[in-house]
Amino acid sequence: MTDLNEIHSRMKATREQKKKVSEVFRDVFDQSKPYQDVLEKLKELKAKKAQLENEIRSGMKHEMEQLDRLKIDLQSDAILLSDAAMSKLMKGETVEIKDENDVKYEPVFKVTFKKAG
Repeated sequence: MTDLNEIHSRMKATREQKKKVSEVFRDVFDQSKPYQDVLEKLKELKAKKAQLENEIRSGMKHEMEQLDRLKIDLQSDAILLSDAAMSKLMKGETVEIKDENDVKYEPVFKVTFKKAG
């Protein structure tokens, strides 16, 4: 089995290479006049879009509050579902969900690392 440190070092080197290549692209884009013109037009359109969205949302306060509550409910339920699935897994039980159409869902677990301390 491959050493974790070896894989981590390889990933770090690849990220550095990717960063360098991305910087080259960024420099070329920064020097392109047509590209910069399009970015400016895009910025103006985004500002206009945001203004229109805010005007529409201000007329729909009740719906916006309801949407915010629903988002919070979904986040809470996602955490609860994750915790319940992890508890079942640690007890050695099978972890799966079946919806109303008899479609099975299996959990997907992801391991990530972050700097300690």
